[in-house]
Amino acid sequence: MAVNKNAQEELDLEVTQEEKGLERQAAKAEKTILQQLKASKKVEITIPDDPQNPGDKVVAIGLGGVVYTVPRGIPTEVPEPIALIWRDSYNRTREANQRIEDSTRKEVKIM
Repeated sequence: MAVNKNAQEELDLEVTQEEKGLERQAAKAEKTILQQLKASKKVEITIPDDPQNPGDKVVAIGLGGVVYTVPRGIPTEVPEPIALIWRDSYNRTREANQRIEDSTRKEVKIM
């Protein structure tokens, strides 16, 4: 029984060390991304208010573990990659909403 306990303790130690190593790698990658974002060109975006969610006053936009919380309705400078992520998401949402709206206008034929 002691052999199994020792083996389990060694395994737990290996897992803990591996987790710490992965956490260090993630923190390093996040720091690198943060440095890149800080060095990026800044652009101004204005995120519109959401009439369906009037209490939703900020939008979280993330890249590689770095998250910017951007207020709605207020022109805000953000790194260009963050602006591009938001614009892509916004455009995709509008396209999806348009497809939904178009599909609800089609006449349904009963055969």
